[in-house]
Amino acid sequence: MRFRITSLVAAALAGCCAAGAEEKEKPKADEPARAVVVSTEQNPEWLAAIERLRLLPRPGEIKAVGVTAGIAAVYGLAPEATARCAATVKEYDAALLKLAAKWLEEAKALRAEQEAKLVQLLPDEKREPARKVLEFSHTHWVTPKDHEDPFVKEFSEKAAAAQEARAHIKAEEYEAAKAKLQAWVKERRAQLNQQDQELLKQIREMLTPEEAARLDQFDINRPAKK
Repeated sequence: MRFRITSLVAAALAGCCAAGAEEKEKPKADEPARAVVVSTEQNPEWLAAIERLRLLPRPGEIKAVGVTAGIAAVYGLAPEATARCAATVKEYDAALLKLAAKWLEEAKALRAEQEAKLVQLLPDEKREPARKVLEFSHTHWVTPKDHEDPFVKEFSEKAAAAQEARAHIKAEEYEAAKAKLQAWVKERRAQLNQQDQELLKQIREMLTPEEAARLDQFDINRPAKK
């Protein structure tokens, strides 16, 4: 859930941006005021640009339709030349990572510049609280991959160890090992979910009850109303 926090906060604060606007429909007494929805969908052109960067052919790579092949394999280079090709591509990957890190910092600086303009749209008394919420949100934001990788890595290691031991233990012992692994998965998932919920709880505590109610409307994990 952590990777959703920034967009959730932005959506909740969007309601504050329209605080001076006349409401066309009044909420019922027992319902929270509806948040003014500002689209948080990514610009299609931006997504296309990111996809081009992600799939950009690497040095010495022939890429067309369903074919991806290096020239070392296509031209049947000798082992020494093949090793040099691999080393060159590795250098390219390392340089590209440095460019990505630089670009990330530039993107954060640009975000901060534009975010300052957005915060100015809020009522005076809301600006400093909003800055704190956004800063907290950005600090704890992670990508889905970064969020899942530690769990996946640990699970893979445990599963590989259980599979390796299978040939040296009795069938009932292997079944017990599988049950133990399943229990670990359930427990670890519960812990991760608790951490995510605690993070969102901290953000909600930085908002007024009305703002928190707006934020909740954008929580895709909240239980559906019966």
